[in-house]
Amino acid sequence: MFDPNITITSKKQFGELSLEKTNENDEINLSYGLGWGIFTTPHGHGYFKEGHGEGFQHYSVIFPEKDMGILLMSNSDNAESIFKEVLEIGIGDTFTPWFWEGYTPYNE
Repeated sequence: MFDPNITITSKKQFGELSLEKTNENDEINLSYGLGWGIFTTPHGHGYFKEGHGEGFQHYSVIFPEKDMGILLMSNSDNAESIFKEVLEIGIGDTFTPWFWEGYTPYNE
């Protein structure tokens, strides 16, 4: 599950820019294993899993080499707009590839 199987070369995960190729995420080795997103950080490897549907949104990220992670779950269609700030304040995660994931912070 945590071994890279697919290297991510798209500009965004979804939408029009998902068809545009880029090397912007080469530095963090953005890829997917079996269901988990994988990236490299100063904390070692990071693994993320996200999802949303009508009325809920969630995000999880773990940094096993630091014994650190967080799981965010909501019953809101707007929660993704605060995920970036919550992870930065909660566990100091400034590494997650927010632009690629398409999460736009509420204050931008």
